[in-house]
Amino acid sequence: MDDIQAQDFPQSTCAEIEPMRLERPAFALYIDADNQSAQSAAALIDVLQHDVGGSIHRVTLAGNDKGNKNDSWIKALRELIPGLAIENLSVPCRPNAADIALILALGKDLAEHLRTRMRVVVVSRDTLLLDAAEQVKDAGVRLYVAYADSQIPTARRANLTTFLLPNLAEPPHAAERTVEPDSESRIHLVRPMSQPASAVPKEVAQAIKHVRETCAQQPGGGYSPTEVG
Repeated sequence: MDDIQAQDFPQSTCAEIEPMRLERPAFALYIDADNQSAQSAAALIDVLQHDVGGSIHRVTLAGNDKGNKNDSWIKALRELIPGLAIENLSVPCRPNAADIALILALGKDLAEHLRTRMRVVVVSRDTLLLDAAEQVKDAGVRLYVAYADSQIPTARRANLTTFLLPNLAEPPHAAERTVEPDSESRIHLVRPMSQPASAVPKEVAQAIKHVRETCAQQPGGGYSPTEVG
């Protein structure tokens, strides 16, 4: 009986089990460069590769040309993962343009993600894109959301697992303005001229002496206002 059970239910060897244990989940990233700073790239990759134990297979990046945000993301990602496949979608500088581009890309790749069991991470806080992310997850894709922490509260999606990344963006500094003086426009600091400390007491002493010499003192003390005037 034992022989029959062993034949019907063969036990896997360690060599067969080990590759299954070492299989790493593959991730496809969809990054809204207009919404999330490239300063979060290192934290994002660290979470997915080390904390989750996955590997980044491809990235779809969307953003406008204002501020070179796309280039900053590409540089940061390639420094962490050289040779990473990145699709760069440059969009017009209009509201929700990056969201729409990423939604179209998600729709185009949906069948492939379902077939290959690729996991998806949407990097954005925008409501429009997160609404679409919920639909993609409902279709059967293992989907997550990631964005940097912020003072602006974001409504959490109860059905979307969210990676909250540290906010590493530096606060804007007030622009320092330096004015070089020239021959035409020069700022001078003019201080009022002060009299010597002994000047005022000397004048007062002379006035008192003059009053005493020219005015007759009253019987009760003091001088007549008419004479002093």
